Amino acid sequence: RIEIMKISKHIVSASLVILFSTTGCNDFLDKAPLDELTESTAFITYDNFKTYSWKLYETFSGFPTDGGYTPSNISSEYNSDNMINAQTGGESDYAYQLKSVPSTSSSWNFSYIRNVNIMLQNIDKSSMNDTEKRHWRSVGYFFRALRYFDMIVAYGDVPWIDKVLSDTDLEALQAPRTPRAQVAQNMLEDLKYAEENIKPDGDGNNTINVHVVRALISRFGLYEGTWRKYHNQEDAETYLRVSAEASAKLVKDFPTLISNYDEIFNSEELVGQPGIILAKQYATDLVTHSITRVIRSSAWYADVTKDAVDSYLCTDGRPISTSKVYEGDKDIYAQFRNRDRRLYYTVTPPYKVKITGSAGTSFTWDYTDNSKDREYIDLMKTISSEKAKYLPISNYVGYTVHAIPHFRNYPNGQGFCVSQLGFYFWKYYNRHVDNMGLRTSTVDYPLFRMGEILVNYAEAAYELGEFSQNIADATINRLRKRANLPDMIVAEITDSFDPARDQSVPAILWEIRRERRVELMGDGFRFRDLKRWKKGEYLNKQPLGVWAKNSDYKNKLKIHGGGNEGYVEFFNEPDGWLEYYYLEPLPTQELALNPNLIQNPGWENNGKNR
Repeated sequence: RIEIMKISKHIVSASLVILFSTTGCNDFLDKAPLDELTESTAFITYDNFKTYSWKLYETFSGFPTDGGYTPSNISSEYNSDNMINAQTGGESDYAYQLKSVPSTSSSWNFSYIRNVNIMLQNIDKSSMNDTEKRHWRSVGYFFRALRYFDMIVAYGDVPWIDKVLSDTDLEALQAPRTPRAQVAQNMLEDLKYAEENIKPDGDGNNTINVHVVRALISRFGLYEGTWRKYHNQEDAETYLRVSAEASAKLVKDFPTLISNYDEIFNSEELVGQPGIILAKQYATDLVTHSITRVIRSSAWYADVTKDAVDSYLCTDGRPISTSKVYEGDKDIYAQFRNRDRRLYYTVTPPYKVKITGSAGTSFTWDYTDNSKDREYIDLMKTISSEKAKYLPISNYVGYTVHAIPHFRNYPNGQGFCVSQLGFYFWKYYNRHVDNMGLRTSTVDYPLFRMGEILVNYAEAAYELGEFSQNIADATINRLRKRANLPDMIVAEITDSFDPARDQSVPAILWEIRRERRVELMGDGFRFRDLKRWKKGEYLNKQPLGVWAKNSDYKNKLKIHGGGNEGYVEFFNEPDGWLEYYYLEPLPTQELALNPNLIQNPGWENNGKNR
């Protein structure tokens, strides 16, 4: 099984750990129908339900390339204005109008919901007492709502299935889609039940407990409430209210945060750390990942856009458009100077060193004669550690990278840790181990953390008309202190605070959304945020990179607008967002199998192919 809970090592036998691991047995449910295999024997005691529930945790994705129903955070970011997939053919399907109706899709899949329903329908038949039954019903309701959340985000209306269907349930199997409003109401009722009835501490460390339920209410309520508001649907306030209330409880229960932003994404043990609500744990020989190696190789294509870099505040607490300490972007050293500390942990800061051995295989280096080249080498020594984010960076073997920006088309004899736009996404970079193999990393991944809850709370409060300096202090300013920024002073945020903002967005809300974007950069939220805010048009801007002189790179770069210097580009101008992209298309196979399903508007005659 996916090793989310290390406590389970003590309560699940070694044979079950092997049985439910993700190595070689993802088809376990197909090999032996779970309802036939277990219903007569394995749904009797509390521990039976606990054992069964471990499999349900597999819905959680962790680092990119992991399984689970939730889309990979990085691939989701590629469809936003934060990042690009910097390889040929990597354009966003949405910005470049490449999206077409698929024949099948893993997103339209009810097998997981069936697995949850199997557990739920056996609760009343068990030997458990009423309190225990309510607890496991709460756990089941949480997991079912979690899966349905992904489905309504993707498709809007989806069939609501709250029982185990057999092959003979033709009426239910061929039912039309349940209206989104009803599905969302059912989810909310289930989550409220779970909040009231789940064991507050769950089933041990890092299991579904009352805090995790509230974290999902916070996330789901904000999404559904703002979706309804900005897509002109009714009853937005109900969902915004539950989001704010759940968030407020978590703010009270989690008064501290991990002191270093980088440690959220590069720690071997997240469970029990301040502000971590639920984490995906990795352990050698059980469940591992490859991200720590891949990000230090030539196979990493995650480039951050200039638009995203520009969103980070300066150390005077103001945006680049009005900051007195921002020095412009024509010199990349100046561009990174005096910025939100989270930028340095997310995008590799610029530097240059002299390689003292063979360019491609040197472990050694020295400073250049230009003091500017070492500015961020020295800075990272003060805000990071040697095994985390010291500069210069190195590949997974330990070979030194001579400079950042480090362009793929001009790597100076070093084909690793390269980018197209010049802004290299290194949020998951660390040097805990050099010369590592694939699938050997055991750094944990945060699934629910207070950084998200704080920005959820701030946004929900604003949308309810209740955002104040007190709420700013309890939410955004906790994040800003960690980022080495001055506090947000709500009274100072007027229309002139950032004249470069989207003028259709009120100034304070813009700053709340900015904080969300920066705190969650690369975490997979931005594309969904643009959908719920109805801001798909933000993708109509061409993704640009650093300002560079092409002659410094033997004219190997693609400069926006042509000429010798300018912003680097990789993809051409986008074709533009289409209105019907806010919902995904139903797969054609599902439409053929169920004649009562109706395609989402706009996709009926869409036959574009990549």
